[in-house]
Amino acid sequence: MPFHFGNPWFLLAALGIGVPIYLHLYYRKNPVQKFFPSLRLIRLSSQTILNKMKLKNLILLALRIAVILFLVSALAKPFISTGGNLDSGNGSPSAFVVVLDNSMSMGASHRGISLFNAAKSRALEILDKMGQNDKASVVLMNDPGTVLFQQLSWDKNDLREAIRNTTLGHSGTNVHSALVSALKMILPVKSFKRTIYVISDVTKTAWKTFSESFDLTKIPRDIDLVLIPVGEETAPPNLAVSNLELSAPLVLAGRTAPLLVTVSNFSSSPQKSMLSVFINGDKKHELALDLAPDEKKRVSIPCTFQKEGASHIRASISADSLSADDSRHLAVKVLASQKVLILHPPRFIDGRDSTDDLYLRFALNPLNKKDNPVFNVDRRSEEETSGIDLNQYSSVFLVNIRKLPPEFVKNLSAYLLSGGNVIIFPGSRVDPNWYNTYFFDEPGSSYILPGRLVKRIGNSVAKSFAYQITDIDSAHPAFKFFSSEENGDISRAQIYEFIQIEPLNSAQILGRMSHGLPAVIEESRGQGRVMLFAFNADNSWSNWPMKPTFLPFIHQTVFGMIGRGGLAFDSITPQTPVTLQLKEDGLQEVVLETPGGEKTSLPTRKEGPGLIIVSTSNTDTAGFYRLTAKWKNRTQAQAFAVNPPADESDLERFPINKIPRFISIRQKPGTGNKFGEKITLIREGREVSVPLLWALFLLAMAETFFANKPSGIITRTLTGKWNT
Repeated sequence: MPFHFGNPWFLLAALGIGVPIYLHLYYRKNPVQKFFPSLRLIRLSSQTILNKMKLKNLILLALRIAVILFLVSALAKPFISTGGNLDSGNGSPSAFVVVLDNSMSMGASHRGISLFNAAKSRALEILDKMGQNDKASVVLMNDPGTVLFQQLSWDKNDLREAIRNTTLGHSGTNVHSALVSALKMILPVKSFKRTIYVISDVTKTAWKTFSESFDLTKIPRDIDLVLIPVGEETAPPNLAVSNLELSAPLVLAGRTAPLLVTVSNFSSSPQKSMLSVFINGDKKHELALDLAPDEKKRVSIPCTFQKEGASHIRASISADSLSADDSRHLAVKVLASQKVLILHPPRFIDGRDSTDDLYLRFALNPLNKKDNPVFNVDRRSEEETSGIDLNQYSSVFLVNIRKLPPEFVKNLSAYLLSGGNVIIFPGSRVDPNWYNTYFFDEPGSSYILPGRLVKRIGNSVAKSFAYQITDIDSAHPAFKFFSSEENGDISRAQIYEFIQIEPLNSAQILGRMSHGLPAVIEESRGQGRVMLFAFNADNSWSNWPMKPTFLPFIHQTVFGMIGRGGLAFDSITPQTPVTLQLKEDGLQEVVLETPGGEKTSLPTRKEGPGLIIVSTSNTDTAGFYRLTAKWKNRTQAQAFAVNPPADESDLERFPINKIPRFISIRQKPGTGNKFGEKITLIREGREVSVPLLWALFLLAMAETFFANKPSGIITRTLTGKWNT
């Protein structure tokens, strides 16, 4: 605990200790030695007296020096602070920042008391100690962090009002961002006593990472870092719905899709709960759960959606100490059977039908189902493209097409930009020059190909050498299914001939040939996507269509392209910006509906020819959001869900003694309201002038006592024996 002085100039008076030292040396007597045999006893007695007087004089010298030092120190107004700030004295103005944790975990309750309300009370008590010349700010610790006052403010009322109006967030804890924001404001203020107060529940998930990655020792020592934990040292038991997902890649109306719900027990004791699943507000399932300590239980629940459009799934458990994680939401895009267009080469001269798309047709609809299939396949030859309305198809396949009419190429480009999906399989009929001209150069900014076609490589007739597909992007929806070994190995397929592709820098290479050239590439085009293969969809250039991995790959490819259209329907965390690209085409308005039912018209901006960008950051609250785009003759609704991060449900505390540099202030139950006194001690320190004056009085009494007593008494007092 360092000392501070209110009047440090008085310490110069400590030089006065030279006076008693000088007098002690000046009046020191040196007796003259005289040797008389008959006076031997007198000489011995004189020596004893001199020794006693030396001891007495040394004690008196020490007491007189101490009297002067204590007097000077008392006049200098010393005080003790528990902080590390040595530059500012008692009464100096203070600059401080209150970092208030308003993350989701602060919504927990201990013994019926909300941690967040307790934290706000602590913050208000700190502001109560704010002096007339002090200035302060408030920073929130939710992710990504919020600075309520960009500059330090002298207005205590504004600061208090900001604390009172602060609401509990649904996002995670970002200690790093909050502390950096506080330091940026307080570092330039050199002439003030600087302090950062952090009020938090100190959960392990947030503070362990922070303490390991942030070097707190680099913060200047004259800045006091004060940690104020709220809640008990032992976290309360907590259950949470930690994950919610549909295992089906596409959800079709009238079909059953398995819903996977994960419930986690973040405690060291067994817990029981009741799980309920709601679809569009109606309870569909209820299940009792028994969870062992620290157990995560995953259950599968069949769900059926009767109508197309955006649907809302909510999974909830019984209420416990933290209510914010007792429910989790999911936005589901329910589709009708998908209509797919396959463009194939014309019939042979002898009248036989083209077989280039035979394996592709089988993969899309293996049993050629007519009643509610997953994919309704429409076949057209390259000569039958006139009058086709591409907007009725979710995907268009070009299979070994030699060329297409210019008008259809223009329509295909518009279809792609407005959200359509194009998959291209080249073959022996493909002319690279025609493709590069009409699919790459001619449409200008609306080009279709994600790369230029160069030349054919290999020999599919001799089949003397085969290539494999390697360097697969297992994170892509088309290949993610095959990351599990039981689903097959795509690299077992053999490619005998292919077309060399020079991909654009913006294209994504999803797989390569075994010698490094691209095998599958993809690129976004406006709202849509285009995927280009280096080989055909039949067995003329490869044996992949005859492998068991071909059918699920085609399904996953189409599912992935359709599922990524429009909004990302996976759950996002609070305060994540959401962006939607729409076709202009007379767009009138885009309305956002929040979980609370509030509707807001969103601003739009143009992005390229015929495209509109809509974005919003109004995603603070967990729940189901709906975006409705209105054109003159139609309306399109899309939705997304917002959920807090799952690790925020783990309320385990991080040991405070493992956090360096911080001064911890914990209010123990039953000790009374000592918090304000501790803040004062941090803010101003404890003045010790009065104790020093009492000590000065006692020293003066001791000096008088020793100065007026014979040396023998002094010796008797010190040794407990009389010397005569």
